[in-house]
Amino acid sequence: MLQKYNPALQAAALVCAMFLGAGAATAQEPVKIGFFGPITERFAGLGLDAKKGAELAVKQANAAGGINGRKIELVVYDDRGNRSEAVAVARKMIEQDNVVAIVSGSLSLTSIAAAPIISESKVPMVAAYSNAVGVVKGNDYVFRWASVADVQGWILAHHAVQERKYKKFALLMQDEEYGRGIINGAEKALQKLGGNVVYKKAFPPSEREFRAMMTEIKNLDVDAVIMSGLGPPLTAAGRQGYELGVFPKAQFYVGCDLNEIDWYKGIGEYGDGTIGALEFITPTDHPFTKAFMAAFKAEFNETIITHEAGLTYDAVRLLIDAAKRGGPTREGIRKALAETKSFMNLSGVNVAYTEIREPMLPIALGQWDKNLKDIKLLKFIEDPAMIDPRPWYQYYK
Repeated sequence: MLQKYNPALQAAALVCAMFLGAGAATAQEPVKIGFFGPITERFAGLGLDAKKGAELAVKQANAAGGINGRKIELVVYDDRGNRSEAVAVARKMIEQDNVVAIVSGSLSLTSIAAAPIISESKVPMVAAYSNAVGVVKGNDYVFRWASVADVQGWILAHHAVQERKYKKFALLMQDEEYGRGIINGAEKALQKLGGNVVYKKAFPPSEREFRAMMTEIKNLDVDAVIMSGLGPPLTAAGRQGYELGVFPKAQFYVGCDLNEIDWYKGIGEYGDGTIGALEFITPTDHPFTKAFMAAFKAEFNETIITHEAGLTYDAVRLLIDAAKRGGPTREGIRKALAETKSFMNLSGVNVAYTEIREPMLPIALGQWDKNLKDIKLLKFIEDPAMIDPRPWYQYYK
């Protein structure tokens, strides 16, 4: 039986079809990006700050339309600062959650453990603040958005000898991949520039008692102490060295963990004048940096922005940008990351990747000011010969 043409029914059907089509479009699966870091236990301060940076980047990207209209979902796991746990959560993200990419908001030691699993699964990962060479070297799908640790030591020693004319040095080395890298860079620079190392001692990441070392250093009357380590040992050494009269008579140099939450909360006046090599610093005049600081404060009601937060924010932004350029697939993102020639970081500097998946990342020399209770910017180091990560690969198998 033929039905008569009914304009009202036809219009209703068309509207219904339009809504069904729109529903199908908006019902696309979200683009899943994995995140792992130490959210609990002894390194929780680092992972929690990194997680904030990642969450803010995803929130802003979703508000701006996501990735080609698809929402982004951040899949978060706690590795507890444990190598075995990092491997386990990496497998979960890849095999169960089907993430298209991963950002490591974790330490060098845990990132090194997880990186081979991730790379063998052909999932692109950006290590946000892990500085050890072993995170990236040999892992073809792993990229870094921080400096190689050795570069930090190289720059600190150059500043000490060339700008401050220091001659006599003590070296304190946190005995793991990241800590060894900073001291390797410092030693190579001091050998080149004629600095005299009169004291060198290693310590485990759990060490908090440095009075004996500081007493030995005081008796040697050094010009400067260059120390590698995470925030808690740096803070302990800074306070104890100050109390014993080592600092500020001797200049205290540290790596990027000058901008770590433990330092901010624990050092106070004891760290006055300490100089650090930083990948991200908030006291810059760039509009992008200021906008990020305002957004971070509004989102988390916090004014302290650590390098873990800033670098992870950048790392997630970079992954999202790569997904837009190459498509939200694992291989598309990897290819786009490798082709990155200019991506603006939080300091407002355009950064390119080298052929070994390491960025030519400028380093900010910052100095702790007890009155400001913050870091003031001394200068940016952008000389390619100073910040190039490639020469340091020769020291690692």
